Amino acid sequence: MHRDILKQKLRRIMSEVVSSNPEHHRCLSGDVVTLDSPKCIPDIEFRIDDLKACRDDCDTRSDSRVHYNGMLKVLRRKLRHARKLQDQGS
Repeated sequence: MHRDILKQKLRRIMSEVVSSNPEHHRCLSGDVVTLDSPKCIPDIEFRIDDLKACRDDCDTRSDSRVHYNGMLKVLRRKLRHARKLQDQGS
C-alpha cells in the first residue's frame, strides 16, 4: 500500500515537471525526451503525418477537422522549435 502511494506521488511530480517545461516531449513510446534529442523530431514528424491522415478523412468545415488543424499547428510549431534547438546544438 505504501509503495502505491509513493508511485502516485512520483507520477504526479513527474507530470508536473514535464508539463511545466515545454522543452520536453513525450514520445509515442512513453519516453520523455528533450526537444534537442535525436528521437524527438522523427516522433513529431510521425505524429504530424498521422494527424494529417486523420484530418483528411474528415469532412471540410467540420469540428473534427478544425480540431485536427489546431493540433497540427501546435505540432508544427513544436517541430520548428526542435529543429532550431538541434541546429544550435550542432
